Parts: sequence; C-alpha cells; structure tokens
Amino acid sequence: MAVVVRLRARRVKAGCALVAAAGAALTGCAGAGESGTTAHAAPFTAGGVAVTVRTQPRDGTLRILAELRPERTGFHLYSLSLPNGGVDGIGIPTRIRAEGGLRATGPATTDAKPRVLRPAGLDVGLPVYEDGLVTLELPVRRVEGTDSAKVFLTYGACSETAGCLPPVRDQEVTLHLGSAD
Repeated sequence: MAVVVRLRARRVKAGCALVAAAGAALTGCAGAGESGTTAHAAPFTAGGVAVTVRTQPRDGTLRILAELRPERTGFHLYSLSLPNGGVDGIGIPTRIRAEGGLRATGPATTDAKPRVLRPAGLDVGLPVYEDGLVTLELPVRRVEGTDSAKVFLTYGACSETAGCLPPVRDQEVTLHLGSAD
C-alpha cells in the first residue's frame, strides 16, 4: 500500500530573505540553504502501529519526520540500533530511507528512550523504545528537477508477554513535492 502525500513548496519572498539576513530566524522564514518544503501526511496504520510522515525545515536543512505509535499498550517498537538480522534472528530493526526527490544527508535518529525487552520464554534481550510515540528524524536534501520522493519505513513492535505484531517491511510513502521554485 502506498500512501500519497501532497507537499507545497513555500517560496522565500524578498521580505523573508531580508528578515533571515537580519538574523530573525524565529520568524519561520526559510534561511540560506534551507528548503521551504513542508508537509503533513495523512496518518495510516500498518502492523498495529499508527504512522504519520511529514517533512520539516530546520537549522538550514530539511528533515523527514516519521511518527510511529503502537496501538496496543505494552508494545514497543524495535530500536534503530537493532542489527539487520535481529538478535539471534529475533526482531526487525526500525529503518527509514528516502529515494527520488529527497536524498538522505545523514543517518536516522530519534530521541526516544531505549530499553531492553525480554520476551517471555526467550533467553534474549532486544533493544526497543519505551511505550509511546517514537519520532524518527532523517536529514535530507531536495534533488533538483524532481517533484516527488518515496520514503520507505521498516519496523515491528513486540511485547514482553503478548508476543509480536506483524512486521512491516519497506512500507512506501509517496511525497509529492511540487515545484522547486
């Protein structure tokens, strides 16, 4: 299932350029080197996790923000630090990547608090995040001459006592970026 999101590029007007040059970055005007492309995606649910994807300009860069929240209490998203093959083959790491009109300029990060999950009956500790919302942040740059991008999300959620939810692999979100004026 592809989720389609429409983005509108904000144009930096002469007034904003003057304000940015004057150092008033808190006005919301796009500064030098900052893309003004922003979006708020319609939320979707896959694998028992509610997801929203959006872009946000910040500190002279553009970032993709993916907000993920397990719908069931006691379920935790696997960590970005989980190895690709899991731990002893258990778990699916959380991943985000961009293709097309947006390209990553650094690794994905989150400020979610990590913890170790020890599923009942298994002798393994899995890196997950605490209950609640997990926001992934991927720094990106806009590719000139393109009007869309694809974001791919991979994640899974597990509980210490109630098992795991179906994993989601490479869930595609299409972002329509609009003109790059």
